Amino acid sequence: MKKNKKRLIALLASGAIIVFSWIAGTSSKEIEEESASKAIESLNINSLLGNNQGGKKVIQAGDTSTVIQKITINGTIDESMTNEETSYSVINQIKTAKEDPNVKAIMLSVNTPGGGVYESSEIYNALVNSGKDVYVVMKKQATSGGYYISMASKKIFANEETTTGSLGVVMSNLSMQKFLEDNGIKNQVIRSGEQKAVGGLTEDIPESTLAIYKELNKESYDKFVDLIVKGRNMSREKVLQLADGRVYSGKQALNNGLIDQIGTEKDLIEAIKEEKGLSNPEIVEYVAPKETASFLNNLVSSLAQSVASEVEARINNTNTIERNYLG
Repeated sequence: MKKNKKRLIALLASGAIIVFSWIAGTSSKEIEEESASKAIESLNINSLLGNNQGGKKVIQAGDTSTVIQKITINGTIDESMTNEETSYSVINQIKTAKEDPNVKAIMLSVNTPGGGVYESSEIYNALVNSGKDVYVVMKKQATSGGYYISMASKKIFANEETTTGSLGVVMSNLSMQKFLEDNGIKNQVIRSGEQKAVGGLTEDIPESTLAIYKELNKESYDKFVDLIVKGRNMSREKVLQLADGRVYSGKQALNNGLIDQIGTEKDLIEAIKEEKGLSNPEIVEYVAPKETASFLNNLVSSLAQSVASEVEARINNTNTIERNYLG
């Protein structure tokens, strides 16, 4: 029985590899990268689900010449937040604030475990270059990339029970090489150079490649540390003590100088008003379309996006391990 089960697992693994190999092979021969990319981008299930339009939402009425614009970071920081083609992406909301002379401050609501190194950097840079004073209120979680983007702010408020910290960079790779070899399956790759497309599901990462990835990891980590030194006006030695990957409660973060005050979003609004001399500001937020679809439709949409991402990865034929400010 155990033997049959082992054979079945090996058969399923072989089938998956064959299918993905066929997809990659067919795509490289018959589909140009440009047309494939356009096809994937056009796979927008949401457009078929009758979503409501998004737009400007007035959270608190007030003087329209003195505006506090709220921008929400909710969920993993990924390419959807930095997509300039999406009307209400985070990056475009920052652009809206930058171009509006009536916006006197940006209030960034952060609830995220972090995300991609590239996307976190893009959001941080956009906030710094917005020309607006940024204030952060941390919600349930503001770790790693969530803390990274918070370094663009003048002040950070958080709840005592907020989870923050996890200051660092993570890279990971899952290998099934031993399992495949144990079941008589061998991956054969022809490379133009020893470091070309190394790793992936079917092979272990050699030490020479791990050394390269460790250098990339250190580069991103050092940049993160530098931003904290600058953003929190803290010595590098102290930041290095704090940035060992551990998480902190809001109370611990306050005691360690990682945030400025324990308080709510309302508390932060009052602090902004006092600091900026705003007596009756209008508080607005630009919200993305809300989905009115059923649970089943949302599930289909998520699965379609996952499949599209997998196909795109196979078409691009890359085994690059992503760096993430995530945790």
